[in-house]
Amino acid sequence: MRKLIAALGAAALLSTTAIAIAPSANAAAPTCTTDSKGLETCTGKLSNGAGYLIKVPAKYNGTFFYWNHGVRFTYPLAGVVTVPKGVEELTPSNVPEKQMLLSGYGLATYDRVSPGGLRGWDAAAGVEMLKELIDVVKANYTVKKGVVYGSSLAGAILTPFIEKYPTYADAVGIMAGVTPSIGQEVQSLCDMFYILSVFADPTIKGCAAMGVKGPQGFGLAAQEFGKVVALLQAWGANLGAPGLEYPAALKGSGIPQRSALLLTGLLAGLPAKSAHMDGITTSAVIPEQSINATVAILENFGEAIATGTFGGQAVSEITGPGFYDNTKTDWFSLLDPADAGRYNLGLSGDDGINGMLGVLSMAPRVKGDPAAVEKLKNLDKSKFDTTKPVVLLSNEADRLVFAGNSSLYIDKARAVYDARMAEYEAKLAATTGSAARAEVRKTKPVWNVAALYAMTPETYTVYTPQGLPNLSGEPSPSGVGHQNFTLKQMMAWVKILAHAANTGHVGNPGYLLQIINKAPYLNPDLDYRPADLKYIW
Repeated sequence: MRKLIAALGAAALLSTTAIAIAPSANAAAPTCTTDSKGLETCTGKLSNGAGYLIKVPAKYNGTFFYWNHGVRFTYPLAGVVTVPKGVEELTPSNVPEKQMLLSGYGLATYDRVSPGGLRGWDAAAGVEMLKELIDVVKANYTVKKGVVYGSSLAGAILTPFIEKYPTYADAVGIMAGVTPSIGQEVQSLCDMFYILSVFADPTIKGCAAMGVKGPQGFGLAAQEFGKVVALLQAWGANLGAPGLEYPAALKGSGIPQRSALLLTGLLAGLPAKSAHMDGITTSAVIPEQSINATVAILENFGEAIATGTFGGQAVSEITGPGFYDNTKTDWFSLLDPADAGRYNLGLSGDDGINGMLGVLSMAPRVKGDPAAVEKLKNLDKSKFDTTKPVVLLSNEADRLVFAGNSSLYIDKARAVYDARMAEYEAKLAATTGSAARAEVRKTKPVWNVAALYAMTPETYTVYTPQGLPNLSGEPSPSGVGHQNFTLKQMMAWVKILAHAANTGHVGNPGYLLQIINKAPYLNPDLDYRPADLKYIW
């Protein structure tokens, strides 16, 4: 427990009286209480006024987990965006908190907010706030091992954090996380707005309307969000059956609006599985698998558009307006040939595909500001060169931070590892003498990244007696949504992270499979690779 416990005496362990303990540099002194079971809870404020929360169980084992939450927003939007009032999560969605405390782990987190209540894309600030949180914990507890972990935006915090402060953690966990730069996903988000402006609503400006700071900028983004919501609501009612009205060249072509919706999702990389649609099962109303996938795109679009819109606006407040440019986009190349075949009927056949891509290619493009575009590409720049163990966890069909972020992290880390291995092998080859060669062998690089994936069941769509998909029923038990994992899946990830922190390695395949196989729907194929992001910079 705390370093001051011995001085406070055994009676303090059973007290619920608030106790102020010595502050860490730059942070206000924590105020702590201890309940009847010996669970100590401390609250306080970082130097910028942001709150933090710490919990330590009576049987603390010396390992601390430092949680980093995803994106939060500064301004409210009724029914869509609620502004946080402080710390909301101590662990992922607060699901594994009890189990982690029972396992003996100390837990800490902070409310990532800047002075004035500003939030948004605050990854750079998060790096320094996380460091300060760890300083506070270490000033008041004996920490043998530390794990920094988080979700979503936190990927853009943790990756540069461990590179800048390598002694501050022994392992890194990234759940449903962004692989920097977020610009790679933002580009696809902006593409979705743009494509809808061509096929569904010419008044949509999308990312071209973003970049103004403060409430005005949030309001402009909200207007664009409202236009897309109106389209999705209409398609939710008619399943996109009416023919295209835009552009003029395709009006009367017989191509239904749902084909343009499906194309939009496929070009952006949206999963063709969703909370209720498995992309496979059919009914009288959903007669073909590609129609099932279209409804999946519709459901994913609806769930992702709010966070995507206001996340894009938050990013634009850093880059400035004009961060989106599609003057060089090759729309034909963004459609995977395998998708064109698998979803051919839903896309209205080869003629429909060529017709839609053809008019999309001829539509007026959006020219951005080169300086803003460059800022987007370099947000949260990282080297991916940490030697600390990194464990990734993603949903197969995450509709917001696509699973391809994990494979991108693997690729970037692998490139660094391969370069180090080549350097090591060259040095070993140039070294003579058994003693000297033995010393060189001690420096052999170790591959220290593992990626876990939560998968969906093969089929799970439920239809009403009329043949309509039941979108209000129970969702898939695994593999869908954003930061949605079962307790067993989360605890498998936590156990691997704790092991990695203690040993310095993510673990061999045998160890990983031993843990993975105890968590239903975690993929035992350690070489599984999801679809790549559409843009890789």
